[in-house]
Formats: sequence, C-alpha cells, structure tokens
Amino acid sequence: MTLTLTTSSAQDQAHAQDILRAAYRQVFGNAHLMEEQLVATAESLFLQGDLTVQGLISALACSDTYRRLFLEKNGPYRFVELNFKHLLGRAPRNQTELSEHVQRLAAEGYQAEIDSYVYSAEYVNAFGFDSVPHWRTTATTTGESNITYVRSLNLRGDFAAFDGGTRPILKASLATGSAPATAARSNRGVSSSRNQRRYRISWSTLTPTGVNRRAVQVSVVPFSSLTATLQSVQRRGGIILSVTNG
Repeated sequence: MTLTLTTSSAQDQAHAQDILRAAYRQVFGNAHLMEEQLVATAESLFLQGDLTVQGLISALACSDTYRRLFLEKNGPYRFVELNFKHLLGRAPRNQTELSEHVQRLAAEGYQAEIDSYVYSAEYVNAFGFDSVPHWRTTATTTGESNITYVRSLNLRGDFAAFDGGTRPILKASLATGSAPATAARSNRGVSSSRNQRRYRISWSTLTPTGVNRRAVQVSVVPFSSLTATLQSVQRRGGIILSVTNG
C-alpha cells in the first residue's frame, strides 16, 4: 500500500505516525528496532513538518543504525542489493548497475551512495516527495525487462521477513544475466532450454473466478508466455504475489 503525506494531513499527527511507521518498515526491512536504535532527530523534524517524506527516508538510510545493520554486517554487494530494495523498491537491473554503486560506495562514501537512490530522478518519478517507497513488483512496469521483474520478486522475499541475510541473493544472476534460480542450476552444470522451464505465478484478485472461487489464483506458464500472462493478470486488476520456477 502506498502511503502519502498530503498537505491537508500533514497536521494530522495520527496519520504522520502511520507514515513514520511505514518508512521505518520499508527502510529497515522489517527490523525490530530497540528504542536506542531509532532515529529520534529525524522523527522529530518530520513530525514537526520540517522534513518531507523523501527527507525522512534519506535521514533513516543515512543513520548509524542503518549503516550498522546493512553495511557493517554485510559485504558491499549485499548492501547495495538491499539499498535498491529499501529505497527504490526493485532489484538491480544488471551487473553494471550493481558495480556502479559498489564503486561509488568505495570512492565517494556512504552518504553519496544513499543520496544516489533517494535523490535520483527514478525515485522522484516513482514516489515523489511525500510518498513512502514501496515494492514496485506488484505491477509490470513499462520499459522494465522480465528478468528484472523476476529478480525483484526473489529479492523481496516474504513480506514479514527481516532482511538479515548476509549473502547476496542476486550476485550470480546479475553476473550471468539470468534469472536467480537459473543461475543456481547453471552452477551445477544442468543445462536446459529456457523455454522448457515453467514459472508458477501466484496472484490475487478481488473478483475470484471458477468453481472454487479462490481469491488467490495460480498460473503455471512457460517462459515464452510469462510476460503476456503477467500483463493479462494486471489488466484484470490482479496483484502479483510471487513468480517462482514451477
């Protein structure tokens, strides 16, 4: 769900607290933070109306708590991977994009790396100044590749899970230009035609169809039909929950 702070609701403290909780959840990847880990100064500025939501997101991601949880406990590849997840709501598109951010972190420092997401044109176009970033894998996006869509779903994981894993999820996939599960299989020497693979799409709908009238539907399709099926689900008002190898 997208949470946006509007001009009329900026004075509504209850709504502002909802925005604050959503921002913490998104930026810190569901981490349970102790009181001393909270970013009190940014909270205060935001609740007083002195920070936009974009400014709040930047302050949370630039905090010592974020640095300790996601940079100091992880390697640079996992850190960058999580920055894409937390701040842009998607996976890195390719190895070049991942390497660019790793190099920026090394050459320009921590804040420059965070700023490159939060103050990018992509961020502003996707979330504006007053919306909490959110996952953009619930809908197909014009101009995005099918592989980026699948990688984003793999990177997202369980909605309630904490992003505490230290191993990069997409490093092999980005390096080989393949889907995550495909990269894992290729490391074991298993070869098969991409079109022979089946993908299991789980999606929800407000208007269930069929005898069982289930709100969550499942479609199993070959790679060649994956994009068309995803687009069809979107046209019918469905929300993609997951795409996995069937």
